[in-house]
Amino acid sequence: MHNPQDFILAGGVFLLLFLSALILSSLKVPYILSFMLAGLLGKSFLPHRAEDVLIIFEYSAVILLFFFIGLEYSFERLVGMKRVLKPGFLDVLFNFVPAFIITYLFTKDLVFSLVIGAVVYPSSTAITAKLLMDYKRLVNPEAELLIGILIFEDLVSIVLLSVLTGLTFGGEPDVISVSRGVLAVFLLFGIFYLLKAPSQRVVDYLDKRLDEGLVPFMVLGFLLLSSGISLKLGLSDALVAFMLGVLVPEKSKLFEVIEKSLTYLKEISVGVFFFMFTFHAKLSFDFNPWLLALLIVMSVFFKLVSTYYGAILYGFNKRTAMRASLSFIQRGEFSVIFASFYAPAQSLTFALVLFTALIGSFSFLLAPELSQKIFPKKEKKGPLPTPPS
Repeated sequence: MHNPQDFILAGGVFLLLFLSALILSSLKVPYILSFMLAGLLGKSFLPHRAEDVLIIFEYSAVILLFFFIGLEYSFERLVGMKRVLKPGFLDVLFNFVPAFIITYLFTKDLVFSLVIGAVVYPSSTAITAKLLMDYKRLVNPEAELLIGILIFEDLVSIVLLSVLTGLTFGGEPDVISVSRGVLAVFLLFGIFYLLKAPSQRVVDYLDKRLDEGLVPFMVLGFLLLSSGISLKLGLSDALVAFMLGVLVPEKSKLFEVIEKSLTYLKEISVGVFFFMFTFHAKLSFDFNPWLLALLIVMSVFFKLVSTYYGAILYGFNKRTAMRASLSFIQRGEFSVIFASFYAPAQSLTFALVLFTALIGSFSFLLAPELSQKIFPKKEKKGPLPTPPS
């Protein structure tokens, strides 16, 4: 017989997620932060059994998130991202490298420093995309660049996640293990590229024969099975899920059915994932507060600098570049995913995400006005008017 407490726990968690997001949305707090704060609140009164009740949502969140990211790309689109390469590499150089170096100088812990570098590096795709839509700034010229850098960050983060997964589960890092992780990423890309043509034929067949109601069962089955196999082989389940998404053609009926039938399951799973991150994480002040303060300042400053000069390289004027940089500070889901694989980094990551998401959200709101004040529009000086005769 089912335990009624399980239903009460599950219902309580979902209502807590709903109420926290609803209340904090009036303060312009992003949903991701609302869910994390709900997890922090839930620690004080919810039993730890809540983890077991919602475990399938928590574990499937990363797989579904990366699968849906993969759906947005094709191999041709990945190869065609040439214009954003310079801003993208500038973003990596300015945000991953300084955070890694400063953390290593403080801690002398290589794995911890690599994780924190990865945490600080990417801006939040979810928060940035939502802010662009909510404030109708997708029509602005900088939106194309920001979305391009987010795509670049997604791809780099998948590579980093593949390497860090091997390091955090496989012990102390060495050149061989890191090289093996990077090689595995490129090998998987090659294998999935070879599967492109056969998968197109399979999708064409499914478009004609498969009932829409059966699609969620098939997709979830493939995702969970392939993720389990990849983890057993020491590969990144996120990377495999991403590549499975890339294989689904954008113009196919299967693509439309997947988006329609699984989007809400993804949103629920991701919400539970962020809740569980703070709910069962051992959050404490076991980190150096000076390191936290320095990382917050660096994460804001270097993201501003890298995005500004990336926008200049992209061809924008100074005002548009400044507006872009002020809109890109917030960290979010990728930072939390990196830290979820390495418990010692979770407390520091929670504080970093909390501060940068809040600073970034308010900076986004003020970006048009501030960029206008910093680089005011110069009035064109024409010839003096002819005096009346």
